Parts: sequence; C-alpha cells; structure tokens
Amino acid sequence: MGDPRKLRKKYTPPKHPWEADRIGEEKALVNSFGLRNKKEIWRAAATVRKFRYRARALVGIPVDKRKGEEDRLLGKLQKMGLLKEGATLDDALSLKTEDLLSRRLQTLVWRRGLAGTLAQARQLITHGHISVSKRRVNSPGMTISLDEENTIDWYGEPVKIVRKAGVPEPQKEEPKPEKKEEKPKKEKKPRKKPVKKKAEKEVVKELEEIEEVEENEG
Repeated sequence: MGDPRKLRKKYTPPKHPWEADRIGEEKALVNSFGLRNKKEIWRAAATVRKFRYRARALVGIPVDKRKGEEDRLLGKLQKMGLLKEGATLDDALSLKTEDLLSRRLQTLVWRRGLAGTLAQARQLITHGHISVSKRRVNSPGMTISLDEENTIDWYGEPVKIVRKAGVPEPQKEEPKPEKKEEKPKKEKKPRKKPVKKKAEKEVVKELEEIEEVEENEG
C-alpha cells in the first residue's frame, strides 16, 4: 500500500537519459507549451499511454463484450476534448502527448487571449487571477474538459496585459488610395499646313503667258 504521507510518482522517467532525438523533441514541447520542466511532459505521456493501453486491450475483445467499456472510454476522451464525436478505438490508439498538453489550463488561457504569452498565462494562473466555473484555480497543468473550456475567465477584476519592452505592437495596414485608371491618350494627327490660294490676278497672268507661248510656237 505504501506510506500515505508520501505520494507516488504519476510518471516514469525515460530509461535512457541521454538520447539526442528524445531530448530534442522534449525541448520543442517545453518551448511550444510553456512548460516548467520535462516532468510535465512525462506525466502527460504516462496518462496518454494508459488510454492507449486500454484501447489496445479492447481491440482484442469481441465487439459484443466490449461495447459498454468501449463507449465509456470513448465518451471520457470526447469529454476531455481529446477525441471528436464519432471517434473509434483506432483514433484512441493514435493519441499523442501533444493532444493532452493542448488541453492544459495554461495553454487554453493563452489561446483565449487572456495572456500575451504562455509564460504570462502560467504567471496569471499561479497568482490566482484565473477562474474555471467561477472558482479560482492556481494549477497551470489542470486538464480542462470541453464543458469547462467556455467557463475560463478572470477571477475578480481583469488584469491589464502589458507587452514586453522592445516588442512592437502589430500595426494595421492603412488602406492605400486607389489609383484612377488613366485613359489612353489619343494620338494627335499632324495638322496639314493650309495651302494658300493664289490670287485670281496671278492665275489670269499665268494663263495669258501660256497662251502667248503656244501662239509663238504655232
């Protein structure tokens, strides 16, 4: 039974502590979910491992005998937000640690816009500024169900979120004035130079000279 004054560990540390691939994956999870240490990853991984173990055990049982247990398992996972409606045991077998980490209170507070960063979300929760179902909660790693997700709110007066110094605020792009379509310019035709009409006297003189020449030649 063990000593009741000493709680048992809810996780199992990795057997080989110096694995480069595993260490890289754990660092990525710590950064993406704002975790304090890797124990939170191991705890979530142990919980997901239990769900997969139960689903694997049900797969080997005939459908008639496993129906009730299967419905209870899938119903619990759907209530936790790990599976969608209409999911099957195959979906339960494909669960990952990231699915459970995304249901933590710290992650949901940040996604709902109550905090600017994941680190700030953790600070607000531990300082008692966040409530779930109108009750103060100070545990960032609390798993939130679908029913409780919409009840996440401030406890008391909302805290004004201040951005870190040096982090520029997103600037809204001002609408650019629309350019008017320029109509194609018509090509100007070269103007014809006006032909000066000769005076009637000059024309008469030219005709007379022509007639004189013809008479002389004749």
